[in-house]
Amino acid sequence: MIINVMYDSIDNDINWKENDAVDRLAKIIRIITIPPVLAAALAITLFSYDAALIGSTAQFYALLFFLTILPALAYFLQPFLPLYRDKGRAGQRKLAFIAAAAGYSCGLIFALVTSATKTVRMIYWTYFVSVLMLTVFNKATPWRASGHACGVAGPISLMVFFVGPQTLPVVLVFALMAWASLRTKRHTPVELILGGIDSVFAFLLVLFVFHAFHL
Repeated sequence: MIINVMYDSIDNDINWKENDAVDRLAKIIRIITIPPVLAAALAITLFSYDAALIGSTAQFYALLFFLTILPALAYFLQPFLPLYRDKGRAGQRKLAFIAAAAGYSCGLIFALVTSATKTVRMIYWTYFVSVLMLTVFNKATPWRASGHACGVAGPISLMVFFVGPQTLPVVLVFALMAWASLRTKRHTPVELILGGIDSVFAFLLVLFVFHAFHL
């Protein structure tokens, strides 16, 4: 009996440590797949693959600033902003959404004013339309689409379109993010699916408009 109890205790301890390690891994995956990181990966990939897609170094740095640095500031500024400081993850999520919307909007204006390449304009429009659709959907319906899933699926769609099928393995990034979100109970499967559909639909809509009107 004593030996059995000892074995049960050891098994429980091992399971706890395994679960703790898996949970930490899930949290790390969620952190490295936040939308600003994926946006940076998109910009770097396209610029490395064919600099002509971006047009100039200035446009490359602008992409990093508007799609990565500006939205990411929310995660660092929250502790210093009284309005969001004590609101935990909900406050961080709201601030991140505001910072992202500001970055996408300013980036789009910058691209239009500076006559950016078609690729750059499509990127900004896709981000802008996706966040607009996400806002309307989450406000107007009883369902909730994941902003995290939206911010991962969008860059993946753009990367596969502009670089080609050789980048299809990056879809695994979405799968890892989805697993991590479910593991940490941050999102439900439906929220992840809706968020992914949102950005993919936004990209397809932008693609259709650009081709239909020869923009």
